[in-house]
Amino acid sequence: MVTYIGDSVNSSAVIAEPAGAALTGSQGRAVKYDAQGRVVLCSKAGEMALGVLTMQSGECRLGDDACVQIKDVGLCLSGAAIAKGAPLSVDAEGRVVTATAGAFVLGVALAASQAAGELIPVQIAKCGYAPA
Repeated sequence: MVTYIGDSVNSSAVIAEPAGAALTGSQGRAVKYDAQGRVVLCSKAGEMALGVLTMQSGECRLGDDACVQIKDVGLCLSGAAIAKGAPLSVDAEGRVVTATAGAFVLGVALAASQAAGELIPVQIAKCGYAPA
């Protein structure tokens, strides 16, 4: 069962889900559900992401509730240089990168990134798959 942070109508952009692995130090990285319905870091380039671990996630051990931003504007860790306005997908480390053909589009860059490792604001919109 999903636990919402907010009211039962789900007006919150953030949900709490049990972690399927230790996620400490993973703030701003994209996550997905594992086979048991717990959240883990995205590990395959272009795969579908549930959302992004919030900056407030802090220490998150296996089984702890992880705070995942699933919509609206959030901070994401870049995996490469990114242009402002670029559609974004994830790399094999859960970082955002410019979407390529066939990749799941997590959102749109609201600022540029000059290199990997920068936090940038992203409109998390889960837009489907980039066209071929």
